[in-house]
Amino acid sequence: MEITLLNPPERLRIWAGIPKAHAHGVYCFPPLGIMYVQASVEKRTPWRVEVFDPVVDDLDYPDFEAQLKRYPLDVVGITTFTHCLPDVQMTINTVRKLNPKAKIILGGPHCNMFPEYAIGLKGADAIVTSDGEDAFVEMLEALDSGRSWEGIQGVWFKDGQEVIRNPDRVLGRNLDAYPWPDRRRIRYRDYYLPATKEPIMTTAITSRGCPHSCPFCLTYKKQYRIRGIDSILDEIEHCLSLGITEVMFVDDLFTPNSQWVLKFCDGIEQRGLKFSWSYKTTIAGTTREQIRRSGELGCNKIHFGVESQNNEGLDAWGKHCDTDDVHRVFRWCREEGVRSVAYIMLAGPHERSMDEALHNVDEMLKLDADYAVFAVFSPYPGTESFEDGARKGLYPADCWDRLMRDPLSKVKVPAAWTEHLSEAQILELLKIAHRRFYFRPRVALRAMANLSSRREFERLARGALSLVKLEMLSSGSRTAPV
Repeated sequence: MEITLLNPPERLRIWAGIPKAHAHGVYCFPPLGIMYVQASVEKRTPWRVEVFDPVVDDLDYPDFEAQLKRYPLDVVGITTFTHCLPDVQMTINTVRKLNPKAKIILGGPHCNMFPEYAIGLKGADAIVTSDGEDAFVEMLEALDSGRSWEGIQGVWFKDGQEVIRNPDRVLGRNLDAYPWPDRRRIRYRDYYLPATKEPIMTTAITSRGCPHSCPFCLTYKKQYRIRGIDSILDEIEHCLSLGITEVMFVDDLFTPNSQWVLKFCDGIEQRGLKFSWSYKTTIAGTTREQIRRSGELGCNKIHFGVESQNNEGLDAWGKHCDTDDVHRVFRWCREEGVRSVAYIMLAGPHERSMDEALHNVDEMLKLDADYAVFAVFSPYPGTESFEDGARKGLYPADCWDRLMRDPLSKVKVPAAWTEHLSEAQILELLKIAHRRFYFRPRVALRAMANLSSRREFERLARGALSLVKLEMLSSGSRTAPV
């Protein structure tokens, strides 16, 4: 049996929050989801699995189709994110064109959160609604022996015109049972992130799910599970053996608590590992000791989901902290020599005028973060925020439903909250926020002073170019966020 796992091209993605012209080309993450599935299949079965990621070369669909001809298309797995549905459908169509008899299986967050719509995608044979490692292996074994997929937990599939919905799979608590990705099987040197210091970097995860229930977030929340520290460090040692010396942990929440981070740092020290790393976390629960210890053991950057720099906004987003807490944590980062990144959402429902929104930006500047990521607040499907906007008549309540049923229909879905500010005002707010933060001389001087490699300079240059592209956008542009 010949198996190929695909990350769809990134040509039709719905860019909500951050416009395509500003974000596209600034970062490129390895496709960890399908890499985990590849590792599990090859560990537990005799079959070899190919991974094809056209995003790393930014392929358009003609080039994608031309290169896809080189891959076996007997069984095809496609990773599926909600905002990438148009690209997922185009990928299915391309596979079907090249091999009408291919078995096409979808997996990923969209299948977990919206299975009714995922199984309805034209050309898909089945979806996996849970962790893919176990279910996908069982599906392959069934295909190999000529058996049906009926009874395989966590799998929905089409039988003619009928959809068979197997029972949910109980998620495995022991994530260490899954082999971590073998980065030798991808072009691991070609992935990149802004402001990373080392010549070769990668991403990794230490957990799955998220323990929080933020009203704006489209995240898989069924069960929060965390890997063992020894397993994570084994994976880091594998990365180091490949010459990878920087890792960004891209979990929705890297830090279940500060004590876990201290134990993780102890593990790094005991093994004598030398690498740069960064992670995402929240203000609530972060301690100075955690920041200090992380910095001592190679952490060069901590990403904080601040979202708002006024107490009304922090309460609205369920952040469980106040502005004094936020200032304290960013001050600790400066004093302990760990670079900080502030994530800020603009034009949320609690910002009722341009003056209020700009005040949030000005208050954020006082944090003196090293980097800032500004995004327009977008009401995501299935969230409390989306339902609230639909009740207020800001957009049709069924707009996302219609798009999920037919991803190529070009149904307009909300990319911003327009209750108080117009689309043109929101785009101008996004530009002003970036100008006020990044056009300050001390920000540029600080970034240049910390440069340690040609690769880091190239990555910062990508970010600077994105600022230029943002300035050139107009509210009527197809690549604008609203």
